[in-house]
Amino acid sequence: MKYPFIIAILALFAIWSWDWIKGPKSKFNLLGIAFIIGISIFSLAFWQSRQAATSLRVVGYSSKLFESDLVKWNISLQKMVGTNELNQGYKDMSADIKAFRDFLAAQGIAPDEISVQPITSYQRYDNNGYMTGYNLSQSVFILSEDLNKIEDLALNPDFFAERGMVLNDSRLEYLYTKLPELKQELLAAATEDALARATEISGSAKTSLGKLREARAGVFQITEPYSTEVSDYGIYNTGTKQKSISVTLTAYFNLK
Repeated sequence: MKYPFIIAILALFAIWSWDWIKGPKSKFNLLGIAFIIGISIFSLAFWQSRQAATSLRVVGYSSKLFESDLVKWNISLQKMVGTNELNQGYKDMSADIKAFRDFLAAQGIAPDEISVQPITSYQRYDNNGYMTGYNLSQSVFILSEDLNKIEDLALNPDFFAERGMVLNDSRLEYLYTKLPELKQELLAAATEDALARATEISGSAKTSLGKLREARAGVFQITEPYSTEVSDYGIYNTGTKQKSISVTLTAYFNLK
């Protein structure tokens, strides 16, 4: 209702300005135009108010359990060396990474599934502010569709322990490659649910349900199974292999 009111104010202000410029001669013509504009705006506002009374808003919902088909293993290796051992530390770290890549190849992990990041280093100090050496770190990412194999490797740190390698971080992220198709399926199901709800409500109210006027999908919530967690910006949980996806859809239907 606020937009027709604003238009009316602007139109009347324009007419008053024109009338003030032109003088009395145009007064009656301008009053006639103002009357026509006022009637038009009133009719539009009345029509909009009637439209709001003949529509129905419902919220549809759909959810589904699914299982990830891709896993990402994030590894960060760390090595501490003395102040005069930085060069040797780089060599040792490179040798460890090479040995780890050879180990993965022996386990059937293809080279294109392994991504190695550059070595980073920073100085290490004691409580008195004296430099005591360097901390070296290097990250490796493994992306594979063989979830069971990667899980077995990630949960068995023997390789790193035997070589004296320090695991600063080791995490598994479970992903899904067919997420766009799954989202389309969920939206279709949410739309059907909204239609079923609207049909039930209109039938109980003894009115006829018209066409779908507008639909607005909410954000997708991808959580661990049976979670009640929600976020205004959506959730994408990567910590569990099994997941649950849900979405709401707000639909507006005309009523006859």
